[in-house]
Amino acid sequence: MKDVIDAISSRFKSPYFGYAILAFFVLNWRGIFLLVAIKGTPEVRLAAFDSVTNLWTLVVFPLLAGASVAASTHWVRYAFGLVSRKPLEGMDYIALEAEHKKTIRQFELEQSRSELYGVKEKELIDRAKRDEQVAGIEDAEVKEKLAAQLEALRQERDNLSEQLKNQSSVGQPSIGNLSKEATEILHAAANDKNGTIIKPKTIGGSSIQVGNTSFGTEGPRDYAKYEKALEELIIMGLVKDVSTKGEVFNLTHDGWQAADKL
Repeated sequence: MKDVIDAISSRFKSPYFGYAILAFFVLNWRGIFLLVAIKGTPEVRLAAFDSVTNLWTLVVFPLLAGASVAASTHWVRYAFGLVSRKPLEGMDYIALEAEHKKTIRQFELEQSRSELYGVKEKELIDRAKRDEQVAGIEDAEVKEKLAAQLEALRQERDNLSEQLKNQSSVGQPSIGNLSKEATEILHAAANDKNGTIIKPKTIGGSSIQVGNTSFGTEGPRDYAKYEKALEELIIMGLVKDVSTKGEVFNLTHDGWQAADKL
């Protein structure tokens, strides 16, 4: 008995019978509804079911629909595969090209780093050789003077290298050189428990609101000054736009810390 049930179950799970059963319910939903909803004797309910169904809707059309859908499924999938193949290949190509460029860039960086370390190693060796040459000078006064000159030259060179190393940060704003207006806005926001800065867009007038304090209310020039100060805080990452419309800002973690240090 179990084998028979398993065989029947496997048949109904096949795509053909699945589509046929689905088509049966779609074509005969009215009859099924009447069969379930009407109250009365079984004869009355079956008569209502027979009134809206027939052999075509019960057997022929569901079997034909199941066969048609089952037969066309692979063709539909094939058509979708043809349509989507080009964009998928394009996406794969873009990903491979990006990975290729990334690999090349990593190789170039590694090569540049190796060359840099090679130059530094050569410099250390040259310094050691020069120190040996200086040590071989018999005249103590000349040797001391030359050693001092070499040390001064090396110190100057090291200072220049340090400046070049940190040149990426030159011109970048820092907490120490915040403008007076930016400092005022930062302090006011830190004193507000929510750390919220509001820049409402109104027709009557413009101002920047922080709690009960308003900035830039003395005219367009004054407002432009505080608007620039707010942009300064945004660039430094001390505040962030939480409205995505440039109207409401909150202090970031760095902003709270900067307010504590000022």
